[in-house]
Amino acid sequence: MVRVFIDAGHGGKDPGAIGNGMREKDITLLVAKKLGAILERHNVNVSYSRIMDKYVSLNERARMANNIKADIFVSIHTNSYKYQSVQGLETFSYPGSSKGRKLAKYIQDSIIETKLYTKDRGIKTANFAVLRQSKMPATLVELGFITNKQDSQLLRTRQNNFSEAIAKGILKYLEVKYIPVKEKLEGNKYFRVVAGSYKDRSLAEEQQLRLKEKGFDSFIDIYEDKQSLIL
Repeated sequence: MVRVFIDAGHGGKDPGAIGNGMREKDITLLVAKKLGAILERHNVNVSYSRIMDKYVSLNERARMANNIKADIFVSIHTNSYKYQSVQGLETFSYPGSSKGRKLAKYIQDSIIETKLYTKDRGIKTANFAVLRQSKMPATLVELGFITNKQDSQLLRTRQNNFSEAIAKGILKYLEVKYIPVKEKLEGNKYFRVVAGSYKDRSLAEEQQLRLKEKGFDSFIDIYEDKQSLIL
């Protein structure tokens, strides 16, 4: 079975970029988990650099992927800049990696096709540690500028769309057909299984670990209207 390593950027003592009331480490973790759930639904074996808010060094992230002999490495990030007007999506691969560039293009194109963005910053190359040290095709996705109001709103409210678009790009690279979820069951009614609601993130993460230990996939959603976490 093909194995994808998903790297949620930053974590723990390293919050990453901060802007518009959000922290990069929180956004990347939510998107990474949602992405993993979609891939697993397509019988893709998924591993993570982290599934909770903890610090993992750049070297360790690449080492973990190398040790399990992952087929591809996908790192999730958000961007920032001193000028709040700067916005848009860009995806990176390591210089000279043709397979990494192909993976980056599929993901970039897939997100742009969702029409989440009007600003396509394109695919680029960079000597990032996780790209350089990973022994498999690798890409790093900068989902948008957390410091830009328009982008930050997308990062806050469209995490499901980002996860689905990234998954479609990955599956295209793996030559696996994407199968949409048929959630609509009865008229306009939708059904969701909820395992708990928490105001404390750590409690939500503990519940998620218990579910994972029992073999159940889950992800954490933030519901702003109640300021609570739903698994």
